[in-house]
Amino acid sequence: MGSNLRSSEMPEEKKQAFLEAFSKLKQRVLWKWETDSLPGQPSNVKLGKWLPQSDILAHPNVRLFITHGGLLSTQETVDRGVPVVGIPVYGDQKLNMLRTVSAGIGVLLEFKNVTTDSLTWAVTEVIENPRYRENAQRLSRIYRDQPLTPLQQAVYWTEYVIRHKGAPHMRSAALDLAWYQYFLLDVIAVLVLAAGSVLAVAFLMLRALLRKTFGGKCCVQTSLPSSQKKRN
Repeated sequence: MGSNLRSSEMPEEKKQAFLEAFSKLKQRVLWKWETDSLPGQPSNVKLGKWLPQSDILAHPNVRLFITHGGLLSTQETVDRGVPVVGIPVYGDQKLNMLRTVSAGIGVLLEFKNVTTDSLTWAVTEVIENPRYRENAQRLSRIYRDQPLTPLQQAVYWTEYVIRHKGAPHMRSAALDLAWYQYFLLDVIAVLVLAAGSVLAVAFLMLRALLRKTFGGKCCVQTSLPSSQKKRN
């Protein structure tokens, strides 16, 4: 579940859901677990405080990746062509998992809806339905079909910057902006001034209209009529 979400700190009912679902599988499970022991650990579950995720995903026997859907995990999943069960928790994770669902390489399971039955269904669906692996492999071939490998690209651009003496033509224009321009404070000030001006004009027009419409009827009488003065 990534480096920020600790599996060992999940609510107890969620831990039990994972344990019970994993115990029903005939496959072996690698689980990133941050403590030395896991009460009720099934015999087919192997724990590790830190696992080489990309290398594991590259193994041909890997059938499924259960992930929180972080950006790097999603990229590694696509690169290795492994179908997923996505359980997003926060940030961009749900969007990433919705994209994998749209691509047909996995299913999404809300963390709040994780139960033994829902997790068992999701894992079984992805493992036993061949379309998820086929789509994942197809997407991997597209993703990896590039003119240069990542290492070759890194070497090329490093040498490019050296050849062109730091490549000043590629510097971001943001580096030359004043701090108030960088944070768009000048734009915000103009927008606030414009909005304030519109509101001020609208207020003055409304006040003038009200005075013209109700001005003669809103006067408060502060003295007695002359007829009442004579009676007194």
